Amino acid sequence: MTREAIPTATADATWTVGEKYGFGTVADHDDADPSRVWYTLTEGAVTEVRFPRIDVMNVRELDFLVTDGEGYAARTFRERRDLPTTVERSTEAVGEDALLFRQTARPTDDRDWSLTVEHVAHPDEDALLLDVDFEGDGYDLHVVVDPALSCHADHDVARAREDSLLAAHDATEDAEPAFLTEQGEPIDVGLGVASADGFDWTTADVREGDVETALLESGVTDERHDEARGNVVLAGTLSSHETTLALGFAEESDDEAALATAEAVLADPFEDVRAAYADSWERYLDDVPVPDSVAGDDDLLAQYKTAVMVMKAADSKAFPGAGIASPSVPWGDAVDANDPRDYGYNYVWPRDLYQAYTAFDAVGDTQSAIDATEYVYAYQQESDGFLPQNTFLDGRTRWGGEQMDEIAFPQVMAQQLKERHGYDFGEATYGYENVRLSSDYLVGTGPHSQQERWEEEPGYSPSTTAAEIAGLVCAADLAIDAGEDADAIAYLGVADHWVRNLEEWHATTTGTERHTNTPYYVRITDEGNPDDGELRTHNNGGGMLDERNIMDGGFLELVRLGILPADDPTIRNSVAEYDDDIMVETPHGPGWYRYTGDGYGEKRVQPGAPWQPDMTGKGRIWPFFTGERGEYELLLDDPDFEPADLLGTLAAFANDGRMLPEQVWDEDGENDFDWEFGEGTSSATPLSWTNAQFVRLAWSVDAGEPVETPAVVEERYGGSPLATGPELDVSVERDGDTARITGHTDGDDLVVKTRAETARVDGGDVDVTVALDDAARVTVVAATGDLPAVGTTAVVESV
Repeated sequence: MTREAIPTATADATWTVGEKYGFGTVADHDDADPSRVWYTLTEGAVTEVRFPRIDVMNVRELDFLVTDGEGYAARTFRERRDLPTTVERSTEAVGEDALLFRQTARPTDDRDWSLTVEHVAHPDEDALLLDVDFEGDGYDLHVVVDPALSCHADHDVARAREDSLLAAHDATEDAEPAFLTEQGEPIDVGLGVASADGFDWTTADVREGDVETALLESGVTDERHDEARGNVVLAGTLSSHETTLALGFAEESDDEAALATAEAVLADPFEDVRAAYADSWERYLDDVPVPDSVAGDDDLLAQYKTAVMVMKAADSKAFPGAGIASPSVPWGDAVDANDPRDYGYNYVWPRDLYQAYTAFDAVGDTQSAIDATEYVYAYQQESDGFLPQNTFLDGRTRWGGEQMDEIAFPQVMAQQLKERHGYDFGEATYGYENVRLSSDYLVGTGPHSQQERWEEEPGYSPSTTAAEIAGLVCAADLAIDAGEDADAIAYLGVADHWVRNLEEWHATTTGTERHTNTPYYVRITDEGNPDDGELRTHNNGGGMLDERNIMDGGFLELVRLGILPADDPTIRNSVAEYDDDIMVETPHGPGWYRYTGDGYGEKRVQPGAPWQPDMTGKGRIWPFFTGERGEYELLLDDPDFEPADLLGTLAAFANDGRMLPEQVWDEDGENDFDWEFGEGTSSATPLSWTNAQFVRLAWSVDAGEPVETPAVVEERYGGSPLATGPELDVSVERDGDTARITGHTDGDDLVVKTRAETARVDGGDVDVTVALDDAARVTVVAATGDLPAVGTTAVVESV
């Protein structure tokens, strides 16, 4: 029976859980016409299929329903972890040379059925194929598709035909869309679903509609709807239990074209499409060398290859180098999907992109490293050198917070490309002006940052300052190449000045009753005074704490970036306090929290429940800290942990699909959501940063030292303390839009830098006037010695 009324009631929609056990796309990033489909997998379902770009999610989930016609109905998708289930689900990686996965489902009671599904994105068409193999006499198998076209769930039109299912995004109901084409037009998507052997029954409905409810709760297919509007669902009873399903996609909400694509690709045998898909990844891996640290261990080798592939798969293709942070919506089952807005980690953070860059560089994928660097300068850098917290793929600002490490890292990337690969301004699409703009922003604004690397707090952060110092030293090297000696002197002088003040700004000498190994580095200080006992209120319900009692591992960046030696006494004190405060011994080995009192994690009041901004949470263990620690341990004569063991620990944090997470559960014992100690939670999985860290540590173990470290920084700072600089005694007089600097230095050179002008004069008595801009900071640097190796510097800053 077909009901004539068109269902339009709309239940509120959310995304799905953040833990993904599989992630795939075709490895054709260099093709002129690459595949435009990505997909992820969670327990028992395909989730968030992406088209025509990696950041545009269109299918909330696709799963299967098993019924017996007598009231039994079992879903393969585990939508709520805290509810009872009678289905055992698994997602496992298939082989090690391609992003291929096999999902299985079977009952946990005395019923006898099993389902196996494999998935591939079609190399030549905008389609996803599913190979379905169901065994079970007396049962029906249904496919259930929950569209969320163009990245939101309640503006779709669904249609059911006897032999196919269609859906189109209804752009007439939209508010301003979050995603645009390169021409500035909204991205509107059409979807078609077809089965190689057809359907015995189909329906379109809305979420929690009468037909959908009857199907899911008891397997009833007595009625159907031809069409539905709003938050829609498509369902169909498969005519064959061994068949291929196809999801086709098209732009401009053209569901008919999408269906034509789905039907056309079914003419290609699944095994042939699978082979072509796998071949794309095998060809990519042919050029990826294997470090000795993983070569002798099958599990580590497979994890290494998967980590490299995940990073590459996270690249947008549409904007080469634009790798997103994660193809997931953390705790997405608690995130509203109704509105046409941005969601999750489907964006480009310059910091996360830097992490991927270092891993691509380590594996010899120089082109991916180049693409990332050129993308940052071409799409993310603003006219004053600022880089926003994160961006859409096309470079539009998403969140515009100032994070100074993100503004510094591109200069490290550019210098490393020049130093290690000879890729200089003569070849690059960026030029010295890009380097100068961001470096001048650092000089004129740093080291204070509106947000440190955890994107939450303003002040003076060791990790941010480390990145700023490294960025300025790398920029100085590039300035020398460009013949901009005055800039080089200024950048080196400011970097030296910040190195000399590291402990004054970041390390407490008083400590507290809780922390007594002084001096030690704290997470962040409000005004650069780590001894004042300033109280800081954490974001995410983390409470209020004395800054001296807030530890994080950011100080290790000072070592990894070549600024301080590993055995520096304050670093060693900090390691002791860090371990004592926020290290957790997991079943796999040591892990660390982000910082003391972190609230960004599953709820405290209902342990394991999804994090939400208005609830008190508890941050869990972040696996990539285990990798960062491994890089540090490589530099010690008597390491606390064996770096190779930490590489194994990091690998063990991955799930059965070898997806490395943002966070893993930090407690033993039972919880309502079945999280297991040392295993991933519903935060972002896979996280590109974690995969990059695994790859980088694998190569660092081979090298015996961190491969990330810029040699030019280590050569300047990594040995003995800086020598005392020249005498510098000047005054700064402002007059409107100019500043006059007068006084004396016994240095060889004096450079005055503002955001509006840079002037260089000889040492001795000085009298120089420079232009000012709104930023108003005047930086005066005196230097001795000749470039490129400026010997000593002194700095006066006037704000």
